[in-house]
Amino acid sequence: MYEGDQLAGVGSVVEVACECGRSACGEVIAVPWCVYAEARREPRRRLLTPGHELPGIRRALSRYDSFVVVSNDDVNGRERRERRKRLVR
Repeated sequence: MYEGDQLAGVGSVVEVACECGRSACGEVIAVPWCVYAEARREPRRRLLTPGHELPGIRRALSRYDSFVVVSNDDVNGRERRERRKRLVR
C-alpha cells in the first residue's frame, strides 16, 4: 500500500508526480483514484505526462488528455542484452 492510499475514496482524484524519470521534470498530474489503484497493482506501470514516454522502453497502455499509463517493457534493451550474451560466449 502506498502513502495516502487509505485516504482516497471512490471517485476521488490523486495528484502524483510524473514518473518519467527525467531529472528536470516537475510535472504533477491528476489521476482518478480507480486508474491510480489499477496502475499500482503492476510494479512495471508508470503514470506520465503526455509526451514523456520513451519509445522502445515504455509501452503506452492507456492514454488520457492529462496523463498516460505506461509499462516499462524494455524490449529493445532486452534484445540488446541477449545479443551481447551471444557475442560473449
